[in-house]
Amino acid sequence: MEFADINGTSLGSAVDKVADHLKDVWTASGTFWNRNWGVIHDGCHGDDFILGTLGFLVPFVMFWIVSLLFMSVDAFGFPAWVLKHKVQPNEKVTIPRILHAARVAFTNQMSSIPFLLIWHQLELLRPLDYGRTLPTMQRALVDLVACVLIEEIGFYYTHRLLHHPLLYKHIHKKHHEWTAPISLIALYSHPFENILSNLFPVIVGPLIMGSHIAVAALWYGIGISTTCIVHSGYHLPLLPPPEMHDFHHLKFINNFGVLGILDYLHGTNKLFVQSKYYQRFRVTFSLTPVLTMYPDDELMEEIKKSK
Repeated sequence: MEFADINGTSLGSAVDKVADHLKDVWTASGTFWNRNWGVIHDGCHGDDFILGTLGFLVPFVMFWIVSLLFMSVDAFGFPAWVLKHKVQPNEKVTIPRILHAARVAFTNQMSSIPFLLIWHQLELLRPLDYGRTLPTMQRALVDLVACVLIEEIGFYYTHRLLHHPLLYKHIHKKHHEWTAPISLIALYSHPFENILSNLFPVIVGPLIMGSHIAVAALWYGIGISTTCIVHSGYHLPLLPPPEMHDFHHLKFINNFGVLGILDYLHGTNKLFVQSKYYQRFRVTFSLTPVLTMYPDDELMEEIKKSK
């Protein structure tokens, strides 16, 4: 009994030390981010419009950073080791087609500016927090989780609406010109779709939550980066797996959401869960390609024939 008490005391002391250490790290991190945010805030003179514009610039810039990294693989095969992780390895893409996708994406970014200016006025009615002090880490995490769930709802239903025959033919079919997607086609769409299904589900979350503009900008950056990755056609270690959305581009009739929650509830993932794609749909921590870990005999035969 005495031994247990001693060990219980030791364990409790160890837990307290770990908790105190994490609290110190948390406090130091908060101090670091607040200090740097203060520099940005003061540089913008605390102007809501300038801060809001910077917030919207984050996803503009992140789209091109992530897309250009994958573009180097698609266009030039560099770095070569990434090619082994291609989800549809028998599908090739030409440089002219890549450049066309880049032009459409850039056009959509430019054409969305008037909408974003109007949206900024809505943010002033249901104000985001443009203050010099950042929210607590707990509040930021709550907002980010809420934004993820709001995006799942917004994207699933607007995306499924776009698959209605009347809208698909005139609007969404453009996005589905790519049955083997690349990162750039995250914004390869009809301008109406870009606003309805690409922008709205992402930017409405911070408005509903009344988030701090820095948290909103972080969310916008995460949102567009993830979208580019799941459109990339490459399943790389530690990154979000692209199989769910890649399967949607291949078959059209499954996987309308982002997380898969509403696809499960509505039964719009049945073909996907019966496929090899579903077996590969997991975050990996190995440099071994998922096609090697979960081989598809028919696909491998197609690859051999194409060589």
